[in-house]
Amino acid sequence: MSRFESFVSENAQADISKLILSTKEWPEHEDPALRCIDAKDLAVNTIYARNRLTRKAPVWASTPGLVFPTRLSVEQCSSTMAADYKARLAERILEDKKPSQRRIADLTGGLGVDSLAFSKVAGDVLYNEMDQSLAAAARHNFPILKARNITISSIKAGKGSISGIIGTFRPDLIFIDPARRDASGNKVFLLEECSPDVLTIIPELFLYSRNILLKLSPMADIPMVWERLNTAARESMHPIAGKGRCIREIHVTAYDGECKEVLIWMDREYEGRRTTFCVEDGNPMKFSPGKSCEEFRGVDSTYSKLLFEPGKSFTKAGVYNELCERLSLAKYARFTHLYTIPEVTTDEEMKAHAERLSEYGKVYSVIETVPLNKASLKEIGQKYPKCEVTARNIPMTSDELRARLKVGSGDDIHIFGVRIELPSDSGNYLVVCTPLR
Repeated sequence: MSRFESFVSENAQADISKLILSTKEWPEHEDPALRCIDAKDLAVNTIYARNRLTRKAPVWASTPGLVFPTRLSVEQCSSTMAADYKARLAERILEDKKPSQRRIADLTGGLGVDSLAFSKVAGDVLYNEMDQSLAAAARHNFPILKARNITISSIKAGKGSISGIIGTFRPDLIFIDPARRDASGNKVFLLEECSPDVLTIIPELFLYSRNILLKLSPMADIPMVWERLNTAARESMHPIAGKGRCIREIHVTAYDGECKEVLIWMDREYEGRRTTFCVEDGNPMKFSPGKSCEEFRGVDSTYSKLLFEPGKSFTKAGVYNELCERLSLAKYARFTHLYTIPEVTTDEEMKAHAERLSEYGKVYSVIETVPLNKASLKEIGQKYPKCEVTARNIPMTSDELRARLKVGSGDDIHIFGVRIELPSDSGNYLVVCTPLR
């Protein structure tokens, strides 16, 4: 074991801030290519990364010898699950080619988690990263991870630079994940504020590849992005992409109850309508254009035994009405995006519904449903003094509802304050639930 690796191993559980203050001698890494990185930064950030990546990317955390030059790259890298999903998507995009013939270019390589995943489904991968320290780390790390089909370059991706990056590589698919921080380190969300500005380089990207896979922030406004990317495609020099209908699929992925990525597959030869995929913890659901169920179906809350809260990918994609048709559900109200079973069911039937729905969100068993008023707020608050509280489509926030209930957090109870539209009447209600495991 090298002196650097011994130091990292011995201090694996050390408090980083104390370690920085207490250590005077920092071991240089034996790899000369890593001498461009400050020894202190490399050691501290490697220790930090191995702890931080334990759940996010366990292979990267547990493989001896890997180095991590920056903390930001660790925070921003894909999880192994998210990277594997992108690799499976790339595999489907290039399904007409044998794996050994597939060529994928990752223009914004970062830590390399996505490039490593791509290397398992393609014959050749081009990793490009403008940060010299990250590129040096990638040259060191990929061989240790047994990824020997990845070529590394370090050129700033931007308008006019694509030919310099790709050279004669000629990829079948270009993946790009623009940096979502400005020069001051502040988060940005508009496409033109990210680096590189994909709106300006799409025409150039289409000169080198038919397919582009673009990763965007989970905060991205999907309708606006769709319109702006199609506008940029119309400026492409490619005659088909110039028609401006190149967005083929949009994938919204969520893991552990949090929306993580918006992926957009652009195909310069595509002339159809886009398809949306919502992915909850690896479970995808496809929504085809023209299949939207716009009709609202109210439900009588007196026999609603089950409440379904869809996962964050569905919320982000805005496929509220489509869920009614796809999962045989009814909404509590037109703008209350919570659902229930639209008919009386037995306990066995409800259990079967719950098992199916649990793949796509949270499922609750309804204990009681009462009109929301001063008396019920006092009664329910006293009856369930510790619970979780959520307000949906009522004239108060979740915090305000909690304050009026006078409850604290805890216990296995969840109270939803919601608007319910019944066949005969409408109003605001308190729905008391317990999670179904």
